[in-house]
Amino acid sequence: MARIAQFHTRRGERGITLLFVVVAIFALLGMAALAIDLVTLYVARAQAQRVADAGALAGAKTLMERGVTADPIDTQDSWDGSCYQAKQQAQQLAVMGKIGSAAPATTTVCFPSGGSCGACPGPSAIGSGFGVNPQVSVTVESAPLPLFFSKIWGQSTAEVSATAQAEGFNPSGTQVPVAAKCVTPWLLANMDPYNAGSPIFDPATGQIVNNEPTTPGDPEGVVGRSIPLRTGCPGGCSVALNAPVGTPAKLTYYPLDLPTPAASGPSCEVGVSYQLNITSCNPTPVACGQQVNLDTTAGPADTASNQLAIDCRIGAAAAGLGNGQDVLVTTAFPYEIDAGTTHSGVGAGTQISTSRSVVTIPVYDVGPGPAPYNKPGVAVTVIGFVQGFVDSASAGEPTIHVMNVSGCGAGARAPGLVPVGLNEGSGVPVRLIHP
Repeated sequence: MARIAQFHTRRGERGITLLFVVVAIFALLGMAALAIDLVTLYVARAQAQRVADAGALAGAKTLMERGVTADPIDTQDSWDGSCYQAKQQAQQLAVMGKIGSAAPATTTVCFPSGGSCGACPGPSAIGSGFGVNPQVSVTVESAPLPLFFSKIWGQSTAEVSATAQAEGFNPSGTQVPVAAKCVTPWLLANMDPYNAGSPIFDPATGQIVNNEPTTPGDPEGVVGRSIPLRTGCPGGCSVALNAPVGTPAKLTYYPLDLPTPAASGPSCEVGVSYQLNITSCNPTPVACGQQVNLDTTAGPADTASNQLAIDCRIGAAAAGLGNGQDVLVTTAFPYEIDAGTTHSGVGAGTQISTSRSVVTIPVYDVGPGPAPYNKPGVAVTVIGFVQGFVDSASAGEPTIHVMNVSGCGAGARAPGLVPVGLNEGSGVPVRLIHP
């Protein structure tokens, strides 16, 4: 009887394993559904972050190339135009990105200043630092993304969002080294021609010496000024060097020795290595504290080639102003860049965010002074950068409008430091600070 009872008990347990298997399959399907949809959302979130990063970097680059970092005491009241264009650039680049398979549903751009992120900071934001290291924040949100297996739980769509914050970083007065590629092969003396030849920035600290605007829209010091450059090698750099001169009439520059660009430049390029480096981007970075040499092959005999190279760089049909090149509008600071008649893709007079006329020029230390100042020797040390807009050239000599300066403190020139901006074309690099 005991064996019969045991048989009947086990017969009542028949099918329990199948039930466990069915329950387990449903649980596994649920977890698989959740995992697949979570992976979809994680991928979309990474895409959203890339879109936000690109938008923030584009916005900060626009501010930097307009010269915003040249206002250390935040007095300017004309930032609205720069911020408006930075916002447009950030939004346009974000719209070009994809989250899932669609453009972002919303893109929000704001400007961090004084602990908050809102509209473009006004003159009341003194001390916020916006006029030195301008920042742009971009938040993107996706359109509803379809979920597949999660519909079982009643969830058919979901949205993802991401925020990025970028800044144009001016290292002046800090001990952070920077580097720039695509530098123009002109080596400038550290002399402010509008302040009796005093330094543009302190060679010990990298701090801008005299760049506080007296009134809005009227920068004082080298920034904001149009400066004709004169060669320091009138007899050829292999023969003799002129001592640098810094007066309102001229500022001395010397040909910088750079490798021949690996990639070809525009079809109008002409000349040998020196001229090619004027028209083309040389990918070799130049960094704070780096030892550089003069190009002793460049000299006055190349005047015609130099003129052609500069005109090619800026898109000028001939020497001088008004020959089709882009125009820097200097009625208010930060400055507006308008496309010239030779600027491809946009109509003449259209406000643009960047231009081939914008150049980055390394600066070397002329010594403590007074005159005669130090000429470059066999090798000199880079202690900063000038970002300028090439207005025009005449007889092979350029005239630049200074938009930004960035100095390297002595600590930033120490060997072995990894500089910021190795892959960028400016001594005021643009970097993500809040991914």
